[in-house]
Amino acid sequence: MLKSLFPNIQWEQIEVIGFDLDGTLYDELDFIIQVYRPISKLLALNSKRYENEAYNWIIYRWLEKGSSYPCIFDEFLTSHGVSEEIIRQEIIEKCLILYREFRPVIYLDARVRTLLDYFHGQFQLFIVTDGNFRLQMAKFKALGLARWFDLENVIVSGKFGINYQKPATLMAKEINVLRHHSVERVAYLGDREIDREFSAKLGFQFEKVHCLVGVGT
Repeated sequence: MLKSLFPNIQWEQIEVIGFDLDGTLYDELDFIIQVYRPISKLLALNSKRYENEAYNWIIYRWLEKGSSYPCIFDEFLTSHGVSEEIIRQEIIEKCLILYREFRPVIYLDARVRTLLDYFHGQFQLFIVTDGNFRLQMAKFKALGLARWFDLENVIVSGKFGINYQKPATLMAKEINVLRHHSVERVAYLGDREIDREFSAKLGFQFEKVHCLVGVGT
């Protein structure tokens, strides 16, 4: 079964599976459409635009650029008449606070739950994800991931600092389960090219996925 679902992994060699979080175990858009609501209110208030106009603009920009793109709020403000950089930075900081402190209502789909049940019975599991520590752990809790992952094997770069963000490999030292397995026994599933680079640096096998659906080489 696994070979047909994730053909780039040599499954007979694998003892440990690692996962990214956003876009890998759930559809990140489910989070974005929630968190961008309060942010769009703030952006609309400070640019004298309608809230729905602001909401649609930042949602469409996110769909175009993805979650790694850092300039969406700044671009909205610049293109909607907020020309002073100091003012823009103050507004952006407020947006980021809303983003980081948001508590989402998100779920795993049936496919992901079924596969995690199978993986949990066959392999050691871990998560390595970038992002703000409190926010990523709020997502972890909302998704009910403690059913499959021990907290000692859930590593968030935001807990340690910017130097730990993928593709840097510093987070690997924090994963308890990796202390007992060689790297050639590890597979990593993620949705971005930065996940592929992270895996390659560590010697992990890699499969690019979205919500645990393989998306090719």
